[in-house]
Amino acid sequence: MASGTRTTPTSTAGTVKGTFDDWVDAMRAWHRELDVTPDPQVVLGTKFAEVGPEIAFGRYAGERRWESEAEIPSPAIRDELLNLIVWQGDSEVRAVEQARQLLDSAPTEHDRNRLARHMTEETRHGWQMAYLLVTHFGDDGRRAARELLERRATRGEALLEMFNIRLNWVDVFSWHNWGDRVGKYQLTMFGGCAFAPFARCVAPMLQEEGFHLAIGHQGLQRICAAGRVPVALHQRYINRMMWICYDAFGSEVSTRAQRIHDWGLKAPWAGKDGDPLHANARARTAFIDEVRKLLKLLSPELTLPDPHGPRENLPTAEDETALQQVLRNPGWIAAAA
Repeated sequence: MASGTRTTPTSTAGTVKGTFDDWVDAMRAWHRELDVTPDPQVVLGTKFAEVGPEIAFGRYAGERRWESEAEIPSPAIRDELLNLIVWQGDSEVRAVEQARQLLDSAPTEHDRNRLARHMTEETRHGWQMAYLLVTHFGDDGRRAARELLERRATRGEALLEMFNIRLNWVDVFSWHNWGDRVGKYQLTMFGGCAFAPFARCVAPMLQEEGFHLAIGHQGLQRICAAGRVPVALHQRYINRMMWICYDAFGSEVSTRAQRIHDWGLKAPWAGKDGDPLHANARARTAFIDEVRKLLKLLSPELTLPDPHGPRENLPTAEDETALQQVLRNPGWIAAAA
């Protein structure tokens, strides 16, 4: 996810030395600090897929995709692209820190193992973005890759505010089912990026995101099947998560979205052309249509908040206390099939 409420990355002057192997060493130290053991099912490394040779939208449509920083047409486009990769990478790395706070309180070993795999795949996605930064963007990229590992979600330093939120285990499944679905939309649109190395990263990441969506949907199915989390309480947590997701798409009318489209950095959702000023709104509408259908499959009693309505019926501190009492009972979630 690389849109929504965010903090602009900062940099310091000076030459940043180091190879990508140095970054990998720093990443392993970051894992040790978090007490994270990578899932052996996941190979930490870069993965790339073939993409079409031509840019499909924007002012450079029909031209060949750019293979290197030197081919990017202007410094402004280069800087915007760098920021998009940084924000994407930060969301991956901060998701690991966010999940680590809950790993040891997983309701079952099945859920713990799945969350551990998710954390390793998110690490790989951060690895992939750091590889792009170090390989293609010189000192700025090396500095940005280093800073990916210096920020902490636990200190409220995620560039996207949604990763600074402390979650509970009901949120975990909701996050995977809804928040990672926002990520699916964002990554799919980045698959059309005019910068070929970024575009080639997308298909493998989306394949792994499919597993994260399954964690979420199946977990929510199990919560609804157990019937221990009161519907009214669950609804308030759904409302909070949905507002986070709505915000992640960005402003409904966005000159930045228009500019990013014009520069060929982010394709329109589903390839549908239209006024790029409203690109965020179109993607959000598609997301809402999809999740409304999924929510009906989970429970006819749960509904989506109106994205144009007031932000109300959200969880309170008292709700969190009540939910934690429910979560102390192992029967709050049905056994995995």
